[in-house]
This record gives sequence, C-alpha cells and structure tokens, in this order.
Amino acid sequence: MIKKVLRSLMLGSLLVTLTCSNLAGKAEAAAVNTIPNASKVEQGYDSSFLSVPGFASLGVKDRSSYAGTSYYRTVSSGREFLQAILDAGSGAVKVIEVTDNLNLGWTELALNSTEISKYSFVTKYPDPSNGFTNPLLITSGVSKLSIANIDGLTIFSASGKTIKHAELKLQSSVNDIVIRNLNFDEMWQWDDTGEHKEVGWTFIKVNGANNVWVDHCKFSIAADGMIDMENGSTNVTYSWNEFGLAAAQNPATSSSIYKSIEYMEQKYATGSLNSSTSLYYKIRNEGATKNQIMAYAAYHSKVHLVGSGDKDYTNYVGSNGVEIKDGNQRLRLTLAYNRYTNVGSRLPMIRQGVGHLFNNSFDNSTHQNVLDSVTAISKYGHDKLSRGMNARNGASIAGDTNVYNAFNEPLIGAELQGDDTANMNAPFDVLFKDAMNHSLIVNSTVTTSSGTTYTGSSWDNNGVNAFTNGMNWNNKATIGQWAWSSSIVGIENMSKSNPPSTPFTFTYGYNEQLPYAYKTVPLSGVVSTVNQYAGVSKVSWNTAEWLKTNYYDAYSTIEAERYTSMSGVKNEASSEGGQNVGYIENGDYIAFNNVNFGSVGPTSFEARVASGTSGGTIEIRLDSSTGTLVGTCPVAGTGGWQTWVTKTCAISGATGTHNVYLKFTGSSGYLLNLNGFRFIK
Repeated sequence: MIKKVLRSLMLGSLLVTLTCSNLAGKAEAAAVNTIPNASKVEQGYDSSFLSVPGFASLGVKDRSSYAGTSYYRTVSSGREFLQAILDAGSGAVKVIEVTDNLNLGWTELALNSTEISKYSFVTKYPDPSNGFTNPLLITSGVSKLSIANIDGLTIFSASGKTIKHAELKLQSSVNDIVIRNLNFDEMWQWDDTGEHKEVGWTFIKVNGANNVWVDHCKFSIAADGMIDMENGSTNVTYSWNEFGLAAAQNPATSSSIYKSIEYMEQKYATGSLNSSTSLYYKIRNEGATKNQIMAYAAYHSKVHLVGSGDKDYTNYVGSNGVEIKDGNQRLRLTLAYNRYTNVGSRLPMIRQGVGHLFNNSFDNSTHQNVLDSVTAISKYGHDKLSRGMNARNGASIAGDTNVYNAFNEPLIGAELQGDDTANMNAPFDVLFKDAMNHSLIVNSTVTTSSGTTYTGSSWDNNGVNAFTNGMNWNNKATIGQWAWSSSIVGIENMSKSNPPSTPFTFTYGYNEQLPYAYKTVPLSGVVSTVNQYAGVSKVSWNTAEWLKTNYYDAYSTIEAERYTSMSGVKNEASSEGGQNVGYIENGDYIAFNNVNFGSVGPTSFEARVASGTSGGTIEIRLDSSTGTLVGTCPVAGTGGWQTWVTKTCAISGATGTHNVYLKFTGSSGYLLNLNGFRFIK
C-alpha cells in the first residue's frame, strides 16, 4: 500500500503483541506501537528517505534552480563567507557553497576596524570563565555569527568541508535556511570543574528562526549545546546528522581532545593544578592514564536545548515586528535518522513546544566502557548521564522506532510540572505547576548500561518499564492521551513584566494531527542504516542535487503535496493524515523532478485518490506537461473529497531518470484530490 495506509490510530484502537524482556524478566502481553494522530509508512531505505522530513518540510524550499546563476556563491575563506552572508541579507545570494575549510575564530579572522563595522554581525565570543585549556582555541579565538534578515538560503559543501571556531546564531528574521554536508568542529575544551558551565559555545543556535533544515552534517563535541533552539523557532528538522565522538584513547593529534588533555597533562606534570578542585588532578592522581582521560573526554552532556528557559515564558517577535505572547508554544522540532554517540542529555529537552523523533540511534557504549573499566574515572568523573527526551512546561515529545544503547533513562522529567520545579524561579514555579507534559516512546529498543534489553513502548505496563526509569509520573493521566500542542489560556491578555499570581491553565491539542507523514525503516535496520548514511559526505551528489529538498524513487510512495512545481492546485489537510493535493481543475498539473525508474520500467501506476464529483483523468507524462505520455489513469467519483480509494492503471515506456508530470484533465469544476502515488514493476 502507499502513503498513510499505516496510519497511526488512537490508543486502544491498535494493539500488537510483542516479545519483550523487561528489567524484571517479565514479558509484556501487549504494547502500543504507533503514535496517536500521526501517519507513517515503514519500508526499506531508498533515496526518498533523503527528502526533507518532518516539520522543516512545511517551509524550506528547493534552490536547485539557482545553480549557475549570480545568486550562487562559492566561498573558500572566512572573509568570503562573511561577505556571502552579508549579501544574502540583501537577497543577492541564495546559495553558499563552501569549497574549503573555514576558520572563523575571532583571532584568526583578524578583522580590521573597517571590517568589524562592515561585518557587524560577527562578534568575539566571551572567553571561558575559568580560562582556556585548549591551545587551538587560544590561537584561534571564538566568534559568534548572528545571522539575520535572510529569507531563503542554502549553505552547503559538496565535499564535506569544515567550519571551525564559530557559533552560527539564526535570528528571528531568518526564514527558510538549509545547512547541509558540513563538518562542525573545535568548539570544546576540558572543563576542569566538570560542570560544563564555564562558557556557552554552541555550534548552531536556532534563535527564533523559522523553517530550518540541518542535514547530513557532523558535529563533534561543544562546550555547551550541539544545536540549541530558542525564542519561538518553529518548523525545524535535524536529519541524517552525526553527533558526538566515540571514546578513543588515541584520538587524532590535531583534535581538540588531544590538544586540551595534553595541555592539562603538562599542568599536572608541573604540579600547577589545585589538588582539591581540579577534576583532572583527582582522576589522574588515582591512577587513570592520560589516554584513558582522552577517551573519557569524548562525551557531550547537553545536546539539544529547545525553549528559552523554564524560569519564565518567552514572547516571540517576528520579522514583521508583531509580538506573539508565549512564544514557546511555537517550538516544533523533528529529529530523524541521526546518529548520536556518547551523549548524555537533552535528546531533546523541550519547554512547552513539540518534538518528534524517529529512526535515531543513540549509543553510549564506548563511554560506558570507560566508566566500567577505569576506577578513578568512575569515582570522580561527572559525565555519567545517559538521558533522553525531557518534556517540560506542557511540552509533547514522541519517539518512534529509535534505538538506545547503554542508556538508563531514555525518558526523564515529570508528568506534572509541579513535581519538578527545582530549577524554576518564582513566580514561574507556581505558574507552570499545573502543566501536563506528554511523553511517549513507541516501537523502540533500549539496552541499559547493565546490558538488559527492552523493546516496546513507554506506555507499557502502565508506564513502568525500562524506558521510564527517569520519569516521575503523577496520576498517569497522559497515558492513553496524546496532544500535539499546548497553549496557555488567556496569554494574549497577560503582561510578562506583571504575570498573574495564580497558576496558568492550559489547552492541549488532543485532536490535533501531526501535519506531515513520515517514513521509517524497520526497527531491526535502524542502527545499520543510520551508521551507513548519517553524517558528512555519506552521499555523493553534484551541487544541484544538494540544493534539492525532495528526492524521488519511482517505486516508493511519493507524497502528492511534495511536488517540485505545480500549476493551479492547492494543498489541504487530509483525513488520512498530513496533507493532500486538492482544488484540481482541468489543465492543472503537479511535477516531481528526477524520479528514478531504473533500467527496467514500471508496468503500473498506483494512486490514492478521492472525488466528490464525477472525477477526472490523471495523465502521466515525462519531462513536461506536454511531454511523452506513458499512462492514463481515469478516476471516478468516490462519494466525497476525503473518501479515499486506491486506483491502479497500466503504464509503459518509463525508464531512467525523468521529471514526472501528473496532468489532470476533465470537465469544468474541481475534479479530484490526490494523496500519494507510486509506480509498480
């Protein structure tokens, strides 16, 4: 079947029996294996998985048409990159291709006074409160690039080049930005307190920007977050990225870990470390070797912060100057097909917004091996967390078909926010205390640090299972109910500077549908698929291919609303979940570029259609709306515009790669709706 036929159903409507082993060794009789109010297809990996998934699919745009134009800029130095960012603000640049490694540290840029004024969006990042321990950063310095006033930009490297020593901060006046196939590195140093609070270096901060896609990138480790998301940003997706590092006793001698630990080793050897306060001294003095500490250092404690502090609520101000109160309700993040290695928490942590995770691999095993094998590190090392999703202040986070290895707490936090107010300042500890946090993991596997494996759902056994070891349930009112949103009642009449004295009340979107359909590979294939394809330079494309947002395999489901171009149609909400193409009249068309048919063409065309009238005809043409006709598919009335049926028609003459045009013909008025289609050999 095609798109959306594996539609998720409300809890209780679809139960399947799973073979599970929990911590007590007791098998669960049944487990919910779908997220309520969501639509997905499960299939083997193909090129269609490389299309923009999740929330970003609602707003980022294809920029392949800019290849070879004046809007396309190649950069090979820091100054060229800064100029391209500046020109993107005026609309003169829509694509930036990075063709060499970029060193963007404040010291190494060495901007003169004229350049500092010209590139005013670049500033020096404050130094760590306890001083530098990484000689690389002492030499380079660290910069912050506050990117603003851009509508439509792709930054990518066809060859996987590296950006170093800078945080990219995407402000609220940024819309539709894509970052692909780049390596981000050297924003970390050994923190000798072990608290990871001395500096806020983050690779990317989505600070109010909308419609952001970060794809096929690699992030080593940073002093603070990897990619943080704040101030009401919405429609953001991180896909096919590699986060973190494997624990290695012999890292590259050019790496931040090697340089920083060598720096600390010299201080230890000369007796210049404080024996009572230095974490390095304590670990080293009790027998850990320098190289064992290098392996331990390959760990990132805070990965994806989402939401601007749970000490208050944040108002969002758009590029048009209009203020939206309670901006955190706008937060929308998708994590798909990512590989996480030795990461400890915030996977993600979301305050009031929404998170959706699918086909991610989280593996802390090599870090756990260090903790298990080195007594001094286990005794003094602070980095022992293995926490996953954390919903706060009315947030909703749902995970589907993910794998957690050497993880003890895939889900943490409190169902009722009032049970977790330790880090919240007055009066917001009271204002948010009645917020219900919705958390759900389905069809996933966790293996704990002790080696026990559990497969199933976080709602299994009334919420008592290996997924929920870090969860503080209140009355378990959220088990069996799912909400894709929350909002504070009456917020439009509240003043942030003079908040109310009584707790907020909330409205939850229990009937809301996830606004897109998504694809997963089966659970058994998650780790191998992500290991093979997630990260920088894992696919080989020409420059124009990197600028696309959709990739089509003829024999996989193609969602109708994901067309490359169209004439006359409109997208609308579908009763099968996500969207369909509607308002179709005679002569309208939708087109899909670069559909791969292979050397042996299809014999039939299958479409999911609905019609409230007598219907019409779908012509399947190649390369233009008047191109070669390879099939004709008549569609009769189905009795309603959301009454869906599957229509199959014969087709011949399509081989190789073509732009496919679906042209609609018929009488006057609206003809039919189309939800999705595929070709069949």
